[in-house]
Formats: sequence, structure tokens, C-alpha cells
Amino acid sequence: MFSKIKIVHIDKTRSTQDTVIDYLQNDYFSSLLLVAKIQTGGRGRKDDDWHSPLGGFWATLGISTSYFLENSQLALFHYFTALLITRVIKEEYNFTPQIKWPNDILFSNKKLGGILIDYITGSQKNYLLIGMGINLNNSNKDMPENLKSITISIKDILSKTISLEDFARKICFYTDDYFTPIVEFNTEKITSLIEEYNQYSRIYGKQVVLDDSKHYLCKGINLKGLMTFEGSEKNLKLRIDDLTRVKEIITD
Repeated sequence: MFSKIKIVHIDKTRSTQDTVIDYLQNDYFSSLLLVAKIQTGGRGRKDDDWHSPLGGFWATLGISTSYFLENSQLALFHYFTALLITRVIKEEYNFTPQIKWPNDILFSNKKLGGILIDYITGSQKNYLLIGMGINLNNSNKDMPENLKSITISIKDILSKTISLEDFARKICFYTDDYFTPIVEFNTEKITSLIEEYNQYSRIYGKQVVLDDSKHYLCKGINLKGLMTFEGSEKNLKLRIDDLTRVKEIITD
């Protein structure tokens, strides 16, 4: 499923997350990475606007499936997509980003990229849409004023231009390693990937303050895709949608 992904490049679209579904529903491809040079209406989590100018990697990996994915599996797709991108960057471009829970990619505490996952169910087919926005060659200096201080691109870091086509191919190269264990419920491999995720997690092993004003130790994600926290009075397991409950990271 993840080993034969068709890559399609287009010049412009409102959102690859919306456009890729047309390819899948018309049975052009069962698995497709749609990459746009520009998005005019890119969106992030909670439908936030996602600035998507020329130079970035704006893409959606769309998968048409006959099986149903549980919420726990969808959560793991969030985590392991961030991990996949982190691995590509580390191995191909020789610097190591961090992952901000659940799936933002950071470098020097600035946002390098993010992920959006949608899951559409139907009577015969279901569609998994994995949106990826990575600041590739779109320089920080070209960002809107409100984003300049909090974003960074791979070009800013390396002082060289990165091939959009090569980056897309490298993303596809690793998808089987990170996504097939989720679909197959391979707990041994999932556990290994969780351990790998923890190596890059900005919050793992740190003391945090949650919205109850109490301190907890982050113990990482579990097999059900929940982020676990250990407190002096109680332990908590939070879903991705609960991320706003984390108010402060005490140790960095």
C-alpha cells in the first residue's frame, strides 16, 4: 500500500488536502502524494490558515482504503508522520529537528513544518489524507511579519536550495516503514517507533504544568496514541485534541 505511491506535482491549488480527494474518488490512484508549488487556502489544525507561498513543500498523501481506521491508529499517523519527516531531514540534510506534541516540526524553537490529518469514511471506501507543510525554500524573510520570528525554513538553516522533487521522493521512500505497522497492528514495531518518536519529542521526559496548575512528568505516547503524564496525585492520558491543556514545559 505504502510502497507504490504515485507522486503528482501541480502548480497551484487552494489546498492539496481538498484537491487530492478528487484524484482518489475518481479512482485515478489508490495512493498518491499530491504536491503543490503554491496553496492559496492552505489550512492547519482547527482550520487555521497555513501560509503556503512558492518554495515550500505543500503536499497531501492520500490513501484509498477498504478497511476502517480506529482513532488510536489515526493518532499514531499524526505522530509517525512527524517522525518520518524528522528522519528524512536528519538523514538527508544533516540536522536534527524536534517534534512538538503532537506533530509540529521545530528547529531552534521555530516552526519548520506541521501536519494535518483528515479521515473520510464512505460506504465502500475510506480516505486517509495526510497533509504536510514544510518550509523548504521559502525563506523566513519572505514570511508575513507575524510569522517571521516564529518560523524557519530548511533553506534558512543550510543556506542552499532544496529540490522539491527529491524531498517528495524521500518522503515516499520511508512511508512503508512508518505507516504499515499502524495498519497491521504490529505492536512490536509500533513500540519501537514510539521509542524513536520520544528521542525527538520536545515534551518527553519533561516536567509540565497542565491546566489544573499541577506539575506532571510526561511519560510519552502509548500504543493507543494517548500522551501519558505522571503526577503526584494522579496520572493522565490525553488525546491530541487535549494538547491545549499543556500550559508550560518546566525543563527544557
